[in-house]
Amino acid sequence: MIPKRNDPIDDYPDSSEGRPPWASTGLWLTLQRFAGWVAQHELWILAAAAPFLLFPSRWTVLAFSVIVASWLCRWIAQGRLSVPTPGDAPIALLLFTTAIGLYASVDPSSSLAGLWRIVLGVAVFYGLAHGLRSEARRRWLPIVLIFCSLALALVTLIGTEWASVRLLRLPQIYEHLPRWIRDIQDQNAFHPRIMGMALATWLPIPLALLLFSRNKRQRAWAGLAVLVMGLTLLLTQSLQATVGVACAVLFLAVCWNRRFLLTVPLLLGALLLGLRMYGPQQAAKALLSLDHPLGIAVVLRLDMWSRALAMIHDMPYTGIGLDTFPVIQSQFYPGVMIGPEPHAHNLFLQLALDLGLPGLFAFLWLLVSLGYAAFNAYRKCSEPDTRALLLGAVGGAVSYVASGLLDTIWTAKPSVLLWFILGLFAAVSAAVARSDEPRASRRLPAWVHRTTPLFLLLVLLIPGLLVTRAGPALNLATVRAHKLLLSAQAGQGPSRQALSSLAEELTEVARVDVDNAHVHSLLGRVLAWQGEYAAAIEAFHTRVQIDGKNATARYDPSESLRRRLLAQGGPDQWEDTVRIYSQWTSRFPQRAEHYVLIALVRDRHQDNPRGAAAVLNSGIERGAEPQGLLLYYLETMQKPAEAAVSRIVSRLHSDKNTLLTEPRTTATLHVHGFQQRQSFSTFLLPKSYPLFMLICYTIAK
Repeated sequence: MIPKRNDPIDDYPDSSEGRPPWASTGLWLTLQRFAGWVAQHELWILAAAAPFLLFPSRWTVLAFSVIVASWLCRWIAQGRLSVPTPGDAPIALLLFTTAIGLYASVDPSSSLAGLWRIVLGVAVFYGLAHGLRSEARRRWLPIVLIFCSLALALVTLIGTEWASVRLLRLPQIYEHLPRWIRDIQDQNAFHPRIMGMALATWLPIPLALLLFSRNKRQRAWAGLAVLVMGLTLLLTQSLQATVGVACAVLFLAVCWNRRFLLTVPLLLGALLLGLRMYGPQQAAKALLSLDHPLGIAVVLRLDMWSRALAMIHDMPYTGIGLDTFPVIQSQFYPGVMIGPEPHAHNLFLQLALDLGLPGLFAFLWLLVSLGYAAFNAYRKCSEPDTRALLLGAVGGAVSYVASGLLDTIWTAKPSVLLWFILGLFAAVSAAVARSDEPRASRRLPAWVHRTTPLFLLLVLLIPGLLVTRAGPALNLATVRAHKLLLSAQAGQGPSRQALSSLAEELTEVARVDVDNAHVHSLLGRVLAWQGEYAAAIEAFHTRVQIDGKNATARYDPSESLRRRLLAQGGPDQWEDTVRIYSQWTSRFPQRAEHYVLIALVRDRHQDNPRGAAAVLNSGIERGAEPQGLLLYYLETMQKPAEAAVSRIVSRLHSDKNTLLTEPRTTATLHVHGFQQRQSFSTFLLPKSYPLFMLICYTIAK
């Protein structure tokens, strides 16, 4: 028997009215019954397919096909693919930006894992939105969530690599905890920080049931879950999770009694008083020192965040590609202290890196739209258990976002927990909204409310595309350069035509965005792989000139902040620049461009050609590539006269218009380690250019 329209689970269409004749045949009715059965058991099908998307393998596509088939069954049974939710439009934009992030990726295998993780999250969201429409299922939901809380704590206890905890060593506890669960792909146990943040995301749900439920049995089980999860969370020693839980607890306490809002100014006052008693300078020394446990975390995060912001500046529209932060950061945006990091250690920065700024906008839009729906549902709902579920879900989202300010599990498998919580938002809010006023009474259609932020995004994005000339071109050229350079370093050898076209594209971008050091660096690397070493060296020199203005603030923000707070001066600007470049040569000894950068500082800014030659020889001995770049620069340094003329020629080619229009132009000749400044008048005309070159060569001789 086909369910009627008043079935709260499925909302099937009527069996006879408005149907074509073939829809009443026995075959179609049998197919519809089967589709209805699949739609009613969608959550079980999703649970069976989820591991194959969470751990990608050759069966992942088949599992995804099963999920798609369940959606088609829902369409056959109900006449629509999905019930409308406040998250439809932002999720559509999020999936679109996910596809863009896959295009921008330099590591398709890692990005595919991120793609399947997001697809699974969306499937979980809509699976809960459809599967929890029944009142009977929602009645069992609190008990299911409590047992899920205990299961998550158990997985953490027996599947965490407890040797990775940092603050307190407790061998009498950690050595007795088994490691029975490991990641299927890398066979490693889970990191305690990741599991701590997962626990922090889920803990507000049983805590809300404990505080707001009227069912004594549920409250007893919820109290047990809170106790077990809280103790397990303490074992992870995750400060990020502690921050998230503290914010969630404060939110739930305020919902329980608004007087708890007074704790916010009290905590801020206590923090300021403690800072004043301890001393601002002492606090700055501790928090910006590598010798302090908290200082290490602060220094490394400032380093990572500065590199992440530089990536977002260069690739704001597409992002760097899904889950490619370790590759892009280590290969193109190295920091002073960090090595290849798994992610940006900040939720919002990581979203902008993976999905671009439009993807970050879609995520914020999703949170705001679902949060607004949950707020309206909470105001209209009178059932204590439903209100407790809403508060617990909102508390979980608060904990996820708060802990995401210091770290993130967006790139990890527990990120699916957030989609589960957002699905609870949608399901419970929709259940409460069924008793709301009819849609006809609304002043504007629902699609207008849901798509208004998308129009706002276009209003903000289109002027940016028109005004910022280098923005789209810079983004596309940077993505293309990353792909070609990585293939060149891997020995795959991109065509010379592709490198030449990319060099022209980067040259045009560099003319618009003249102060972008990364563009000049990419241009130099592309020219070096082409074999155009003279032009590559000049591009690298342009980068050195840009970096030399304030290399510490650009690449070492913690040191710059420490000097500013302690009113300390630093060494010479070029010594600071060499200090940063030297970090790169020690961590990445196979990259020739870093040796060239140091040699350029020694040769052209510190009048130390011997030191420059020593750096180049060091790179050659270590086998840095492309080695021809180092050999060429070393050879030109051994011929100072030709090198001086080459320097003038390269500058004339790049600044010919400037030389012909400025009142006076000074060229510096580095001859045998001495700087001789020759001034040239502006009476030079284009037809006297060959004679001018002959005079320069004579002076150099």
